[in-house]
Amino acid sequence: MVYDVGRKKAKHMKGSGMVELRAYEGLIRNHVELASELGVSIEGCTRREREERLVVAAYERWGRDMGAHINGQFAIVLYDLAAEELFLTRDPLGAELLFYYRTGDARLLYGTQIADFFDQPGFVRKLNRDLVQFYLAFNYIPGEETLFDGVCKVEPGGYVVHGPNGLGFGKFWELEFHPDESKTLDDWADEITDAMEASLHDICDADETPDSFLSGGVDSSYILAKSRAKTGYCVAYQDQRASEEADARATAAHLQRNFEGIEVSPEDFFATVDEFLLAYEQPSADVAGLSLFCACKQVAKKSTLCFSGEGADEFFAGYSVYGRPWRYRLGPKPVYYGSTYILDPSEQRRFLKCYNPNRSTRDFMYKRGAKGLKYDPLNWMLYVELRSYFEASILFNSTKIARGTGLDIRMPYCDLRIFDIALRMPSRFKAGKEGNKIALRRAASRVLPNEVAYRRKLGFPVPVRSWLADPAYNADIRRAFESPVAAEFFNVDEIRSLLDAFEGRKPAKNALWLRRRKDQLWRYVWVVYTFIRWYELFFEQR
Repeated sequence: MVYDVGRKKAKHMKGSGMVELRAYEGLIRNHVELASELGVSIEGCTRREREERLVVAAYERWGRDMGAHINGQFAIVLYDLAAEELFLTRDPLGAELLFYYRTGDARLLYGTQIADFFDQPGFVRKLNRDLVQFYLAFNYIPGEETLFDGVCKVEPGGYVVHGPNGLGFGKFWELEFHPDESKTLDDWADEITDAMEASLHDICDADETPDSFLSGGVDSSYILAKSRAKTGYCVAYQDQRASEEADARATAAHLQRNFEGIEVSPEDFFATVDEFLLAYEQPSADVAGLSLFCACKQVAKKSTLCFSGEGADEFFAGYSVYGRPWRYRLGPKPVYYGSTYILDPSEQRRFLKCYNPNRSTRDFMYKRGAKGLKYDPLNWMLYVELRSYFEASILFNSTKIARGTGLDIRMPYCDLRIFDIALRMPSRFKAGKEGNKIALRRAASRVLPNEVAYRRKLGFPVPVRSWLADPAYNADIRRAFESPVAAEFFNVDEIRSLLDAFEGRKPAKNALWLRRRKDQLWRYVWVVYTFIRWYELFFEQR
């Protein structure tokens, strides 16, 4: 959609008085309280109708701080007729996506998808080449920039204004931890229990029938146990070593819920790559995300609404890397890159034809986490995770999968009441010698068997390593590595040696380096391939 400073009338005006709603996506959990406080009638409205009324009224009451009064996920674009000003804002976690682009003649384009810009006058589709090295490093794009030059995301908890005074930025929310040392482990488990019940009560209307994704882990099992979800859906594979189906089926049986394993085959996986990348708009090397995308296409034929467990790991320290947080605080300028970081600057330089030393991933992540250094090592790591991987990969995945497959995915943990507990909880109740997600597991153990509540996290395994090595499926990878796009961006001798080493052939270059990284070669192959294929789809074959 296009915004011009002087425009007085919207094509799709929604609202009253001097405020027009130009775009909205979201899910407001505290709609009853908001309606009462704002004096807005929502009786007889659909969910979308009531939320559109509420966001307009919230802006009329609180202006740019409106987001501080909403518990939910939202991407909102409003036009203030009195100020002749466009206002864009996004929820604190970044669960909804909102993009903007300033044209050469100082107009502002906005959209909840990057594709909204493609046919707009003034938009120039150009690659943000500096971020290619970021993608190779992280497997996703952290921060507010995107791989489309000039296209940026509104910062979570922030806003963008555009009017007679030009472009301005602000924040209604800051990420801060405030540890409360007065509570016991059981006190925190009580708080989690109450907040989860409140979240599950508000996340659905009474006439909606939810189902839930179910793995073998505690996060999704706890949601199923506490919710009224009827069926647990589990992503499954023929290779049972990589499948959590058996554990998930046992949990569903214990809770007396329906269960269905949704098998993703290698044929499904590779056949869906293009659809996945087109839906994501940014490249993603997250194989679990692609596998879930495949499964959601099947689930969408059976269900309209599914709960998912995003947030539990990042709020309550669920990854194994959090076990020894002090390791990352060594040195005068410590950096935590996140759990997906695979290629350091020397390796980025090795593979890429053009490497920009002034756009260092180290500098970026240090700045990203600098304000969190005042916290203890674990909360500092969580601070960095929440400002990078969680927003730009985990939540990005959920939003894009929902849009791409048509399945309504809702996230009970991503409730500000649960998030507030995480911000107040001391680190010793998150991770320590006893394991991870300590307080969450204590809460879950009250409604789940201990073997489920305290089961070690598997991390959504996908048997993709063997699939990638199979000539029956990997022909397009070899084609991509020999393509004109590969020659434009990569040192082709390097990436061909990488592919040869992965497939068991003798590499022409760097044999020792490749041998030492044998277990990671599939990840390097996949991140290079997904960038090439993404570029072909959005820049070569558009």
